[in-house]
Amino acid sequence: MSEGNAVKHETSPVTEVVDRTEWAQMMTDDEYYPFLVKKDLRPAIWRWQDVAERFDAVLKDPLRNADRRFISLVHGDTGEAGGVFPSIFLGIQGLNPGEHIVAHRHNSYALYHILQGEGYSVLNGKRFDWKRGDTFACPPMAFHEHINTGTEVAIQYVIQDMPARAMERNLIWEEPVGNVFHMVEGNRPQDL
Repeated sequence: MSEGNAVKHETSPVTEVVDRTEWAQMMTDDEYYPFLVKKDLRPAIWRWQDVAERFDAVLKDPLRNADRRFISLVHGDTGEAGGVFPSIFLGIQGLNPGEHIVAHRHNSYALYHILQGEGYSVLNGKRFDWKRGDTFACPPMAFHEHINTGTEVAIQYVIQDMPARAMERNLIWEEPVGNVFHMVEGNRPQDL
């Protein structure tokens, strides 16, 4: 292409020219395989009597936007992954009687198991009624909201692949609807 026909591209402002990065490493297979092996996970247990006091305190917090009230169970052996296992989140979520967690979505899947209470959830426009003992699945990026229609606190176990998405640096939320954010950017719904 002649210089007169060259397409001109505008770039973002350049703040630095990078030749090398010290965090870009090279390893032989003899170095890489030992690096890849992570320490074993020890068995762990979380007692309800230890969770209950914090859970009761969290239930008194006001709901903000599409915020939820939950206690995250974190196994110290997962390091910065921050799950019960390196790729699995387990949260104990509570909804007070009459509460409504407004529609939101994320690119992690969510499995809900109802420990107590009754209500319904709307997933992509479909209503799912639930009560104690029920389990339902919410696919990634499905808009969903939860409503407690009962007279007692609804308690849900929530299992997600959130730590896996976070470790891959691709965890995305939209909550409430219209407010999209990416975990690498460091913003949270409470900050909006």
